[in-house]
Amino acid sequence: MTRNANKNNTECEKCWIFDLNQFRMITDSILDENTLVLEINQNYEVSVLMDYDVSLENGILTFKDFVNDNSKSATVLTGSLKTGILNKMSQSISEGLLNKTTNRRTYYITEPTPLIGHTAFGLIDRGTNVIQVRGLSGCNINCPFCSVDEGIHSKSRKNDYYVDKDYLVSEYEKIADFKGYKKLEAHLDGQGEPSLYYPLPDLVQDLNEINSKNNGIVSIQTNGVHLTEKLIDDLEVAGLHRINLSINAIDENFSKGLSGSKKYDIEKIMEIAEYIKNSKIHLLIAPLLLPNYNDEEFKKVLDFAVELEQKTPQTTINPITNKKNPIVGPQLCLTYQFGRKIPKMRVWDFPKFYNLLDVYEKEYSKKGINVDLEVPLHGFFGSHSRKRLPCPFKLNETISVTVLMDGRVNGEVIGASKNRVIQIIDCKTDVNKLNGKRVNVKVLRVKDNVIVGSMVK
Repeated sequence: MTRNANKNNTECEKCWIFDLNQFRMITDSILDENTLVLEINQNYEVSVLMDYDVSLENGILTFKDFVNDNSKSATVLTGSLKTGILNKMSQSISEGLLNKTTNRRTYYITEPTPLIGHTAFGLIDRGTNVIQVRGLSGCNINCPFCSVDEGIHSKSRKNDYYVDKDYLVSEYEKIADFKGYKKLEAHLDGQGEPSLYYPLPDLVQDLNEINSKNNGIVSIQTNGVHLTEKLIDDLEVAGLHRINLSINAIDENFSKGLSGSKKYDIEKIMEIAEYIKNSKIHLLIAPLLLPNYNDEEFKKVLDFAVELEQKTPQTTINPITNKKNPIVGPQLCLTYQFGRKIPKMRVWDFPKFYNLLDVYEKEYSKKGINVDLEVPLHGFFGSHSRKRLPCPFKLNETISVTVLMDGRVNGEVIGASKNRVIQIIDCKTDVNKLNGKRVNVKVLRVKDNVIVGSMVK
């Protein structure tokens, strides 16, 4: 846990108080009898048992037995008590962090756990100038078509992960340096909802400071539920270039169904979209077509995006391409191994999807509206091939791996070797019996430095 530089001077003068506000990761706290419940980075929670007679007010713990006692013995003893509390807090965060959104155990990822190798957290380099930044897992809605089976009703996801901001940024810069810095895009995405990351504006600002010096950008994809005008303002100041906003239906009931949440408010999302459009952040509305299911709603979303562009034309220039970006990025729903599928949905190939978009382009053109629905959008956003990080492993080789923690799904544990995270699948041994031990693993996947393997004797 890192202390803030601006430590409360009062604490130095009064040894009987312990100011929790000095720890930025602690965003709220309550005292429930003898249990201190801490909110960590807004979205997580831990409980710390207090063995001392304390009270709590405005984030300040008071040792009742030492009030107004600044003697040397009291200072030494309360100092020891504070150290004990810190140790308990650190242990609770490492062993008992709970995601308040998904109610799943969450692992707080920091050094020395590598950030390359897993799809649930860290950094992914797919051999382009775009580096995927995944600071957390866990989602605040439950889309019935979710490609990674996320949300509180997930049947396959059993653990979540949160990456320390400073560690995430420092490891990102290493990749940026390897790629030569120039015209990079840090894209915040993940197996969950990236806007839930806290402190998000600070993360964006730190990444932007790395990228903006050499005509690079920072972007984020989001379902928009967590966005507020205040957060948009903060992200604008932090230097965020683009928000990829997922909207899949305009009808109120249809949109709730596609989000898997009765609390989903499409009117609020549309208002936020317009607010983004009037900021310096570029808005990309990204509707997903589920063939034979949301066809009409998909077209309504395209119409909404086009009308919004007509009302407030895009002016923000992408420094990577030195051009304006489109308002809409249509997507086709595909099916995945761990994903969900809507029974009524049909599976299309991309040529059929492209033909449909071509029909829509011509419809808009007849109305005198020039809308480019070309997909994929690599050319528009300046995505291009760039040297990729070398992979230290070869397919089918057997490597020695140190087991670190439980995995994302049943039968998976996570280990590390040669500065890579290894997803060890089909594991039938309890992770508690494996933690800290070295095991032999046969490498089954190395593509994009996402390392998957299975244990061998």
